[in-house]
Amino acid sequence: MKIARRMKYYLLRLFRLNASSHQVAAGFTMGLIPHWFPTFGLGPVLSIGLAKLVRANTVSAIVGGVMGTPAWPLLFLLNYKVGSLILDRKTVVDEVEDVDYINALYHTVDGIDSMHSSGYLFLTGAVINIMISSIFIYFIVYVLFKMYRMRILHKIR
Repeated sequence: MKIARRMKYYLLRLFRLNASSHQVAAGFTMGLIPHWFPTFGLGPVLSIGLAKLVRANTVSAIVGGVMGTPAWPLLFLLNYKVGSLILDRKTVVDEVEDVDYINALYHTVDGIDSMHSSGYLFLTGAVINIMISSIFIYFIVYVLFKMYRMRILHKIR
């Protein structure tokens, strides 16, 4: 119950923002980007930095970052899967239970050094996933804010 209450709180904060739909959607999207990589708690700081870089709303970036935090195992699995699909190689991770935060960090660093490592699969998948998901999430949040902001606020209350 505590998680549902917290999500409701962050959704209320998000939909009560006094900013344009573009700024909120861009900020929310920037808040989710660091979750595709192992950041060891630096995600909120990176979210704010990315939001400031693209002149988006920083509060929506924090909300996006907080809401994306529980999804990192699934996001890491998608990185491995998409990377192996694009590079036509076998992945070292087949299920969500196989995803380990420390190994993902090791694979990220290893992927920068060598193109023949599982880390290169992880990084390739992450870049592709970030590009696709950012476009998708931006448009969803933009439409929600542009067309349904007041309706959603009344339903959440």
